[in-house]
Amino acid sequence: MELPEDFIESIKNQNELVATQHDQAAAMLYRLMFRHEKDLNILDHYADTIFDGIFGFGGDFAEEDYRNYIQYIKCINSKEAEWYQKQLDEELKKQEDDVLEDN
Repeated sequence: MELPEDFIESIKNQNELVATQHDQAAAMLYRLMFRHEKDLNILDHYADTIFDGIFGFGGDFAEEDYRNYIQYIKCINSKEAEWYQKQLDEELKKQEDDVLEDN
C-alpha cells in the first residue's frame, strides 16, 4: 500500500518543525548556561525538550546537549546532577532494551 504524497509531505514538514524546536531549545539552554542561570525550573523548560529529543526527533546532538546540561548542573548542585544523570541512564537503558527486544 502506497501512502499519498500529501500525507508523506505533511510528515516531513512535521519532522522539520520538531527538529527546529529542538534546535531552538538547545540554543536557548546554552545561552542560559552561558549567562550562568541557576534556576533549574527555567533551565528544565528547555532541557526537557532536548531530553525528549534524544528518543525522538531531536537530531544528532540531543544526547550530547543533554550531557552538557548535566555537567552544568554539577556546578550548581551536584545532588541534582546525580538525579538527572540517573534519569538519562535509565531512559537510555530502556531504549537499548527495546532495540534488543525488537531484534
